[in-house]
Amino acid sequence: MQGSVVGAEHTQSDVSWRRGLASLLFALLVTGCAGKDAEVPKQAINPLQGTNRLFLSLAERMEGLATNDAELARALKSKAASLDTLGQSQAALEAIDRALALTPEAEQQELLSTKASILFSLDRSPDALAILVPMLELDRATPSQQMSAVKGDLSHEYIVAAFCYMRLERWSDVVRALSHVQPSGPEDDLAAYAALTYAYVKARSSELATDEWLEAQLEFSALKNTGHYGSLIRMWLGDFDSGELASSLKTLKGTELQDAFGEALFHRMAYARYVEGDPATAALLFERLNALAPYGNIEWIYAKQVVAAAQ
Repeated sequence: MQGSVVGAEHTQSDVSWRRGLASLLFALLVTGCAGKDAEVPKQAINPLQGTNRLFLSLAERMEGLATNDAELARALKSKAASLDTLGQSQAALEAIDRALALTPEAEQQELLSTKASILFSLDRSPDALAILVPMLELDRATPSQQMSAVKGDLSHEYIVAAFCYMRLERWSDVVRALSHVQPSGPEDDLAAYAALTYAYVKARSSELATDEWLEAQLEFSALKNTGHYGSLIRMWLGDFDSGELASSLKTLKGTELQDAFGEALFHRMAYARYVEGDPATAALLFERLNALAPYGNIEWIYAKQVVAAAQ
């Protein structure tokens, strides 16, 4: 999943990249650990990188045209989000701190959310949680109704908090954060995404505090979701159909395909490592995830942190 919203548009220059990626889907997903010689297709700019470079250039133009503190803060927020997505997270932190200095405290929520995402990218999960816990009232058993009414949909923030807790291996806290995401209904991709992340967490921890909604959503998405989230959930539940997964990914295009393929590689890698006990295949899939380079994909950011910590 993307840490920030990016467009799904693609240009003619993406066509050869997408065709090569489709071939790799079958090499890595259909044939399992076969396809060891398959390479992620190369191009000068991959879709997510190209999209976010465009966003960065627009943000820098907005920065130069700003006529007051509010306009400058908005431009710096956009600049920080794009820099973070592109892996330039220290520069992103500097930009968001500038934006915060220009903004009244009562109007800082979106900026603080962006800063928390940046701190997670910098492998500073405790610092990110220092922002998110009070914002989301995660120190309370149940967030207040007043918070939900005033602050709106904070699903993205809950997901970032969940990944921070994952990084710290605080599995029960991960479940608590995931349980507060706000999908529009059980068929919403956000609901399936929360269930998929929950399935990963259940595989990682034997002392997991379960959640009634997430358990029900896990069962529903396993039965009803026809996209790649459903395929990956069924994999975690012991019913993996690699052809089905590859077919669901092939229906996507551009940045949407690249981000989804990143999610698929992460979960296949984790399944190989933690369920199948096959570190060699997990390492191979991690190499392919790095070669894919799905900029802004929170699973990729997290995977790099976990692998680096284990070395």
